[in-house]
Amino acid sequence: MRSIERFTNNDVKIQYIETTNFNQKLLPLVYIPGAMGNAEQFIEEMGSLFPRQCISISLRGRGKSEAPKSGYTFEEHIMDITSVIKERNINAYCLMAYSMGVAYAIKYAAMNPNEIKGLILCDYPAKYPLIQETWIEAVGKFVEEGKDHVIRGIQKDSQDIVLWEELKEIGCPVLVLKGGTEGSLLNTDDVEKYKSHLKNVEVIEFSESGHELWNPDYNKFINTITNYLEKIDN
Repeated sequence: MRSIERFTNNDVKIQYIETTNFNQKLLPLVYIPGAMGNAEQFIEEMGSLFPRQCISISLRGRGKSEAPKSGYTFEEHIMDITSVIKERNINAYCLMAYSMGVAYAIKYAAMNPNEIKGLILCDYPAKYPLIQETWIEAVGKFVEEGKDHVIRGIQKDSQDIVLWEELKEIGCPVLVLKGGTEGSLLNTDDVEKYKSHLKNVEVIEFSESGHELWNPDYNKFINTITNYLEKIDN
């Protein structure tokens, strides 16, 4: 597999990484990382999923994407996803998101239901949090030098957004992945809400994993995603 780094030319320059020499008969997969995640963190998975076309996005302020001094609202993160998908000119694909990226993916999928042929939601409920200031200190150690304003902007612009009703707009098959230990960010009540609000949903629990679903069994994580993608290919 070979991947290439690209950028959109939107108001805010957004980095994404894309598989090259992929099989055009397979449904593309677009990946949205967690809160402070970046495109590079999905490169190993892109290799494991080859020859499927994968596109992994660094949202504003993350990875090599531009980090504006302000503008970190929920809606502005959705614009980042929109800019990449428009840039690549794909109109049928599976959307996958991890952790806080799940909220962005749900909103985007509800706004573009005809494009979304599959949705993979990894260990997070259907809501965007009002982030407390204590979060800034907790994630500060993961932030590159000179980007403290990014986590402060995300915290300041955050608001409590409930997205359970948006799930009713999504008709494609949805795969919800849940950690089975105390580290999971998706509880049993939220799983039941997914089941009641989605038309076509499968929930798989990784009994030995916390929030990092790929630990301790990476092969199980990849095989679960691969099996789901092969079903929707057909």
